[in-house]
Amino acid sequence: MPDNRLDEEISEILDGLDKLPEPAKRRTSARKQYLRQLASTVSNSQRAIARKLSLVSVGQLMLLSFLIIVASVFLRRFIPLTGQWTLLAGIVLFVSSFTIMIFGGAQSSRGQYWRGRQIESRSSSLLSKLRKRISIPRRKNR
Repeated sequence: MPDNRLDEEISEILDGLDKLPEPAKRRTSARKQYLRQLASTVSNSQRAIARKLSLVSVGQLMLLSFLIIVASVFLRRFIPLTGQWTLLAGIVLFVSSFTIMIFGGAQSSRGQYWRGRQIESRSSSLLSKLRKRISIPRRKNR
């Protein structure tokens, strides 16, 4: 009886060997696995770069753009083509960081601190003052 069950299991295993995937399918699955690993590696490196870039503030970007513009003035004398492209890159960086600073990017959830204490700004920004001045007062329904 135990030999009969063993023979059945062996025959089931041998029957399963006929159902193995073809070599072409095995190659495609190996490619898919390689692509998944590659995508995972790229994704992890993008997350690491994003974490490092999140440490840079908008003010630091504006300072960097100013330094790039000043450096391009000096580079223009020695390498004219590089100086022009560097100036253009500095201007683009300055305009984009200035736009982010004015119209707001992601607001900091930490708040503002002065001498170790959190402060609240009671004065409204220039943009909100302009909006108040431009907006038409609403009439009350009587």
